[in-house]
Amino acid sequence: MSGSDSTYHPDFGDGASVLERVLLAIIEAHTTPEAAGAQQERLQAAMVALIGPGTRKGHDMNKALLFMARQRRHAICEAEMLALSGRGGIPPAILTIAELAENAARKFLQCRDTDLPAAVDELCKSFRRYKAGTAIEPDPICEALKTQAVERICDELAEWDIATSRSGRRQSTTI
Repeated sequence: MSGSDSTYHPDFGDGASVLERVLLAIIEAHTTPEAAGAQQERLQAAMVALIGPGTRKGHDMNKALLFMARQRRHAICEAEMLALSGRGGIPPAILTIAELAENAARKFLQCRDTDLPAAVDELCKSFRRYKAGTAIEPDPICEALKTQAVERICDELAEWDIATSRSGRRQSTTI
C-alpha cells in the first residue's frame, strides 16, 4: 500500500482506517485473558507486519493535523451554539490556521523556536491539503459505508474461519 492511502490518513472520527478496524476485530476475537488490555500494541504490531513501519515524523504530523482539525471544529461549534442560543455575548475566538499549526507544532512535533516557522509552514500547507480532501462536517453516509465495508470484510473472513469480534456494532438481522 502506498503512503497516500487511507491507512496513513484515516477519515474515521476515532482515527481508525478500515484496515485498522478489521485488524482490531480479529484481535479482539482472539484476545486471551493474558493479552487483555494489549489490543493497541497488537494492532500496531499487525499494522507494521502488513504495511511496514511508518515514520515517527509522519505519525506525529498526522496527530498534529487531527489536533488542528478537532480544535478548529470545536471552536466553530462553540461560536455557532452561542449564536443559536440567543444569549448574545462575545463568541469565543476562532484560532487561525497558523495559530493552530503553532500550537500543534509545539505539542506534537516538540519544535524548538528555531524550527517553529518551518514546521508551522509545513503544517499549514498539509492542513489545507487535508481539508481540501475531506468534508468539513462529519459525513454519516461515508461513515455508514465504511462500517459496511468492515462488516463485509469480516463476513468474508468468517467464510475462511477467521473469527472477528463485532462488539459495538449492531448485528445484521437479514437472512
